[in-house]
Amino acid sequence: MRLPRLVALAACAILALTACTSPDGGADLDIADPDAVKLGETVATFYLSPDTSADKPAEKQPAYLVLVRADGSKQLIETSGMTEPHVAWSDAGLFFSDDERDYILGKDRLVSFANKKAGHQQSAFALPDNKGFVAVYNEGFSGAGYANQVAITTSTGSRLYPVEGNYFMNALCGGVLNGIATDGGAHFAESATIPGMRSKADPGAQPELLSQLYPATEGKEKVLAWRGVFDAGDHNRHVPCRDGVITFLSDYSDADGEPHMTIVSWNTGNGAYTERPLVDVQGRPIADELVDRETFSQKSYDAKAVRDGHLEWLAADGRIMSTETASGVTKPRFDTGFASNSGSASQVVFTERSVNLVNETFDGKAPVRIKRFDRATGKLITEIAVPGIAERFGLRYNVRGMAVPPLS
Repeated sequence: MRLPRLVALAACAILALTACTSPDGGADLDIADPDAVKLGETVATFYLSPDTSADKPAEKQPAYLVLVRADGSKQLIETSGMTEPHVAWSDAGLFFSDDERDYILGKDRLVSFANKKAGHQQSAFALPDNKGFVAVYNEGFSGAGYANQVAITTSTGSRLYPVEGNYFMNALCGGVLNGIATDGGAHFAESATIPGMRSKADPGAQPELLSQLYPATEGKEKVLAWRGVFDAGDHNRHVPCRDGVITFLSDYSDADGEPHMTIVSWNTGNGAYTERPLVDVQGRPIADELVDRETFSQKSYDAKAVRDGHLEWLAADGRIMSTETASGVTKPRFDTGFASNSGSASQVVFTERSVNLVNETFDGKAPVRIKRFDRATGKLITEIAVPGIAERFGLRYNVRGMAVPPLS
């Protein structure tokens, strides 16, 4: 019979065992007591989520938020599970969620609120001025449309409401959350009257939709604009927004089926957008030599990626690249040593001062590794190995959303 985790914790303490096993058979019982866990000396966090590509298990699997200290030691907070989970960190605390509750981990305690929702997360943002957190979840196809959910969580509770469309990319512009959808759901029919919003190569392909998701407008999303691009691989979940202009990298086919790789600036105020082809310093398309087109979709960046007129991003080969927003000219900055390929995966988190990466290797042995670089110089500041994850979970779990303290 499987013991509840808190009972197992108590049993370990009473018996003063030198090596205690977790209820699921793993060594090193580092599951945190939810009544005692604190942020403490946490320097980074990531979410462990069951591998969705694996065969469907006989029973629902939990997920784990991992709190990492500077020496590589860790605590795990068990949750009921979330696919593609994301984490947001502000002065108010660390926000995360599962399909049943929302959580805020502060310096002194963990609080949670009941909030049943879809089990696939699109994004999570900290609202300005410590006013809480906003997150988007993917509910899936719904009748003739496609449903997402928006959740608002503050220190007093959570609330949830539906929006129409599948908003893979999200941008927080001040206190306003906007979403970019490659599937507009029921809104797709509305775009038929707008010139350029149908593909000649594939009439069923959908254009991109820009909507305001929060604050809600009469209880639902507000359609802002359309962009006539199709089969877009624009799925980076958190993208930058400054002065109401969203900036992101775009990989798509035009109405004639021709491929493009561009940097886009989309104005949420008037719906107008500009884009520039991604080129190297010699004006050649980056796919010629600088970046492999086949791995471009594995790029990683976030809402803090824009600095000094450039969008910085992690390429699949492990290099930090810098793309000038006004011209599309792209240069490599420095090599992190963390690649994304069939044997490993990496993701990046930017702050004003640092570039932070987490890397997992799919061999069932290697520790999860975290690196922090000085953003201005590209020099390595710290590197942390987090042992025990692969030994404990094998390949059944993947590293998902990462976060670091805002002032890192």
